[in-house]
Amino acid sequence: MTITRKPVGFYMETSFHFEVYKNVIAALQAQNIPCALVISDVIEATFVSEMVGYLQKLQRTDLPLLRVSVLTGKPSQLSCLVSPYYTPLLNNLAPLNVRALYGLAKDRWGHAWWNAFYDCVLCYAEHTRQRIDIGGNAVVVGNPRFDDWHNAKYDRSLAELLNRRKKRPTLLYAPTFGELSSLPHWAESLNALQNDVTLLVKLHHGTLIRSEEAPSRALVQKYFRKNLVSHASTFSLLEAADMVVTDNSGFIFDAIHADKKTLLLGWKGLGNLLHDNRTLSDVYSTDQTVREFLPQAASLPELRRALSEETLWPELSDYRRNVCDAFQDGNAGKRAANEIIRLLDDAQRPQRNFLLQSLRERLF
Repeated sequence: MTITRKPVGFYMETSFHFEVYKNVIAALQAQNIPCALVISDVIEATFVSEMVGYLQKLQRTDLPLLRVSVLTGKPSQLSCLVSPYYTPLLNNLAPLNVRALYGLAKDRWGHAWWNAFYDCVLCYAEHTRQRIDIGGNAVVVGNPRFDDWHNAKYDRSLAELLNRRKKRPTLLYAPTFGELSSLPHWAESLNALQNDVTLLVKLHHGTLIRSEEAPSRALVQKYFRKNLVSHASTFSLLEAADMVVTDNSGFIFDAIHADKKTLLLGWKGLGNLLHDNRTLSDVYSTDQTVREFLPQAASLPELRRALSEETLWPELSDYRRNVCDAFQDGNAGKRAANEIIRLLDDAQRPQRNFLLQSLRERLF
């Protein structure tokens, strides 16, 4: 059994990151590996307060809270640091770094050069591994966050309530934030559907927290105040939904992973956002290439037609296996933990990954 005196740290910039990590943490703790949460307390204050409030409610006395501002510039207190993406704030916080994916959208960002920073990248499936593997640093483990879905470890009360009262289809609307969000273009039209469907609205955490998202929050209050379910479990919402409607969000792949009918919204001018590095997405990004086979709607009449029973929905089992989760067996957290333990064990041996080492010397 691997024993390490220093904990494995898990870097957080939003409470959502804890959902990404929690099953990996549980699997590490089951093997007596101590873990700690590393809170980025040097970012926007609203993000910090949101994280702290969330973690206080969890009351996880088994997970010490460490602050980036305290760790920076001092000898490392960690054996390894797990993070969802690279930021210069991570530099020198730990001797080893592991990336845990938090989503699949916006390939320009997710598959970027900074993956060379990581000693190990935990990938959902071959789709990501093939695109970011550098000298063997990427490994397929599945999606640890979805272990709760596959093991039915979530609150099912919402789905049960809606099923008892079911009179019409349940439509879950989950837009992204920023320029790629459908909210400004679709809020009024989706509101008009409420006589035909039970509408649930789950906002992106960026929409809920970022100051520049105030206009979108105002639209939500105007059209969807009674439909808002952003703090409900993702998996409870997915179980309850007969259909998921989204835009350019990573939630596309949550819906596909859960085998839900998934429809993508478009609008005039969307294509202009995918050029000249205006956003982190482009026409080759996974969140755009799915439009080649998923049903789409660019107007309310098109959406109404798509909601009809005549719509042909694609069969996506191979896509789920290659993109969303190679295993779909509820054991991704255990596989991820084993890879971290293997990395800790290998750290006692001479460094052999000369390609990664050379890239880091140039890039970082």
